[in-house]
Amino acid sequence: MSKDASDKPGPGNRNRPRPVAARPSPRSPREALQPEIAPPPPPKVQAIAAQKKEKPKELTVEEKKAQEVAAFKAQTKRQFTLLGVGGVLMLLVGLVAPASFMQHFIVFVLAVFVGFQVIWGVAHSLHTPLMAITNAISSIIILGALMQIGSGSWLVILLAALSIFMAGINIFGGFLVTRRMLAMFQKS
Repeated sequence: MSKDASDKPGPGNRNRPRPVAARPSPRSPREALQPEIAPPPPPKVQAIAAQKKEKPKELTVEEKKAQEVAAFKAQTKRQFTLLGVGGVLMLLVGLVAPASFMQHFIVFVLAVFVGFQVIWGVAHSLHTPLMAITNAISSIIILGALMQIGSGSWLVILLAALSIFMAGINIFGGFLVTRRMLAMFQKS
């Protein structure tokens, strides 16, 4: 090795001290703990204590009953309001519509109202079987179609046969769905 090569710092020359770098050398853990060398720690942030949530007050039997009665009264008031508005609208329609239309319209409105009340009062677990059985109401369509089959028009006969076919599918499918749903509730 030449004398010039030993004077130069580098990977081949480990015994020689290297020049001091521009950045400071890392401190030892002991130096980091001394307050005059180490920067002061950041100030402690006070944690906000979680506020205790108030548990909902347990209602007494009388309070529960009072709430139920109030809810029932509100529902009844709403239903009577809707019935009153519907009655007024029917009277207004009756002023301008022919008598034969009003008879059919009144039957239709009553059927919708009764159907709504019947279906709405059913428990959720029985809703699908009930809807499947109400498909049997399609028998009314079949009766109407059978009455029209005697017509002289081929178009009416074709439509009547088509409606009998579709209503039959609806009825038998409803009974199959009901049977399947009720089988789910049976113990095997």
